[in-house]
Amino acid sequence: MKTLTRSLVRHAHAIAREVGARVILLYADVVENDQNLADLIQDVDFRVILVSRRAGFQAPPGWEDLCAIVRVPDITMTRAGQVKVATLVAAAENLLRAGDRIVCLTGIDGSGTIDMIIVLDLGVELEMFGDSAADPLPLDVTPAVFERLLTLASELSLEGREGRPVGTLFVVGDSERVLAQSRQLVMNPFHGYPEGERNILDPRLEETIKEFSAIDGSFIVRGDGVILSAGRYLAPQAKLDEPLPQGLGTRHEAAAAITVTSTAIALCISQSTGTISIFKRGRLLTDIVKPRSHSSDGL
Repeated sequence: MKTLTRSLVRHAHAIAREVGARVILLYADVVENDQNLADLIQDVDFRVILVSRRAGFQAPPGWEDLCAIVRVPDITMTRAGQVKVATLVAAAENLLRAGDRIVCLTGIDGSGTIDMIIVLDLGVELEMFGDSAADPLPLDVTPAVFERLLTLASELSLEGREGRPVGTLFVVGDSERVLAQSRQLVMNPFHGYPEGERNILDPRLEETIKEFSAIDGSFIVRGDGVILSAGRYLAPQAKLDEPLPQGLGTRHEAAAAITVTSTAIALCISQSTGTISIFKRGRLLTDIVKPRSHSSDGL
């Protein structure tokens, strides 16, 4: 095992105990193999959330009681993107809560070396997250639906549609109120289909969603994953308490505003940059920046 990785893990153990952290979040896919991962968990000797893109990933034998598992989208991400996505998913699954202090260990995707430690106070760390990060989901939205939308948004951010960048918007939760504050721009492509055939949790629907991501308007998704509409124009009657960060356009403003007048959460993909912006209660919860290239060489 690489010296830098083992050294940082041991320091993370000491830091976590000294600062009163609740958990260590470890990006497991950076580590070369499962035996090395087991050795690192033994070194940590602390509650661990293991983060992985691998389907069916499990904690090393004998360490299941100490570890929780979080699955993240199977795409290339920056180090900061890894931390942001993993933290949001862990919070959605009630593995983290507001006020938790967490020590995050990560590195360049696929490098085999953990090379960065971040200490976060969830709900306070406004540089990476808004103040609602520890409680990201509306009551009617299941964690699986949020995680699936995050995966779809991440794939569209990185890959676009047939090689072309796309900008699109997903609004999930409080769907009756959202529909009442919006109208169709084009004929709803999901109208008339049985609910079982238009649920985002069905992997067979992935290409259809990506195909319709190029049309104007937003996807309206019910909390259980059923897509109610695509190509929907949002017209919320709300003013934001504070201006959006510079560089965000009308799609982002609509995304933020609809979360003021409803309990929905909105995921907005910028066509120009590929950045995913997540809004709740009219504020930017977090943004996930597209890597500069297909190798995650940035923070």
